[in-house]
Amino acid sequence: MVGLLRLPLLPYMHRSFTCSRRHRACHLYSKDFGPRLIQPPRHRYHFDPKRLRPNEAPSTPFRTIVAVTLAGLGYAVHLYSTSIPLVLENWSPVTTDKPGRYKQLRPRPLTIDQAIAYLRLEEESEAIGEGSGILRTDSARLPSNSPCEDELIPSAAGCVRDTSTYANMKWMMWGVLDGHVGPATALMLRHWLVYYVITEFDEASGGMLARSSFLTDAPSDVIDQTIKKAFLRLDRDIIDTGTEAAVGKRYLGDAIAALDPCYSGSCALVSIYDRESQLLRVACVGDSRAVLGRRTSSGGWQATALSVDQTGYNSEEAARIRKEHPDEPDAIKNGRVLGLAVTRAFGDGFWKWSRDVQEEAGSRFFGRRPLEGSLTPPYLTAEPVITTTKIRPENGDFVIMASDGLWDNLTSAQAVDLVGRWLKTHDTTRVPKRPQYDLDALKSTSGWERKDPDEKISYTLRPQSNPAHFVVKDSNAATHLMRNALGGGDEDMLCGVLTAATPFARNLR
Repeated sequence: MVGLLRLPLLPYMHRSFTCSRRHRACHLYSKDFGPRLIQPPRHRYHFDPKRLRPNEAPSTPFRTIVAVTLAGLGYAVHLYSTSIPLVLENWSPVTTDKPGRYKQLRPRPLTIDQAIAYLRLEEESEAIGEGSGILRTDSARLPSNSPCEDELIPSAAGCVRDTSTYANMKWMMWGVLDGHVGPATALMLRHWLVYYVITEFDEASGGMLARSSFLTDAPSDVIDQTIKKAFLRLDRDIIDTGTEAAVGKRYLGDAIAALDPCYSGSCALVSIYDRESQLLRVACVGDSRAVLGRRTSSGGWQATALSVDQTGYNSEEAARIRKEHPDEPDAIKNGRVLGLAVTRAFGDGFWKWSRDVQEEAGSRFFGRRPLEGSLTPPYLTAEPVITTTKIRPENGDFVIMASDGLWDNLTSAQAVDLVGRWLKTHDTTRVPKRPQYDLDALKSTSGWERKDPDEKISYTLRPQSNPAHFVVKDSNAATHLMRNALGGGDEDMLCGVLTAATPFARNLR
């Protein structure tokens, strides 16, 4: 998933992109939830934590606006997207002149026109408003998984005095949710994480969040602890709900609905911006990354990481796990925690349950075998690592939020430089229209002229992104990042990567 947040003077703060390994895309929409705490929409997963019940009206009234950005490199994901898998049209019956043969199948890759249409199919830009301190958000999505495992918490969730406009918004938050082993956990976080954070903020402010400047006036450590409390409570509710289903009396459907978010897992990258203090807090669980782009005195752009990838190759994370499990030298091995790449995540019950619960889930409700080597769980935590950064709107600051898919293909410096190039040629005060394509016509588009391929080239060893092929051809900044991460001006690479269908597409994007 890939998201970008734009942060200059009052006209705009940050533009949010979101990217993830399993689908390169981002999408954003906003909805006014009215004068009350955010009430997460109903979804197909039954989740009824003891603290928060969907049908209970929260007691403390205040107004919020929530925007949802979905992403997937696989860069962003839109839950209600109806993208057409053009790759399914790649094989077509054609006539042949060979004697005794009437038809043969000839593989037809995506043409460059089809590839660009596919790349832009779900892109979207939205103006937030000058008074909010944020100019606009850009998003796009290109799945490589089906269903997509990644979600976005869009811009913007915050506390406002006037729900008819963003102008009075005091703070906003965005999120990138990079799921794995299925979409259930990321979907759960998309529906509930904002709710838990706002609820904890409201409790910490004594029920006065709507009428106070909590994020501005409260001590920094209090705010950080409140965010951590929200993350940990949500994860505990997910795991406890699954535990009760695994060992208790349940019909199959009820059990699977409760266990699904435990069988899968998700990283979470959340940023919270307070307009009054101009402080941006980034809370990271997993290996997604937020990067600040800031203009230098020479006119270039400086990239500053606002989070650290939490994987087994992170020496601090590895030391923490070894300290928590001193008698288990194989708890973290070859950069993985009992086989899992990340060291922090939501869900992933088999890394957190006791062996008894693991066996019950497996023997009763189709769970995997007990995790080999699991002796003293939990091995994962959903406690975020939080950083706080003073934003300089006058410098034109922007923030890129992306899951590991983007960073597998681009360095932080390259991504910031690409956005800087894009800003030179685009008016960020205007929102481009969403492109419209005649997909039926595109499917029948003939191939473009190409030179004879190099028979000795190894695409497997050839990087998808190459600075020599970086281009600026998209009006949407998120699509711009996606294109250059997947080949840029190298049309052969771009079309080839986008031609791949799931599940093989995971190997390419």
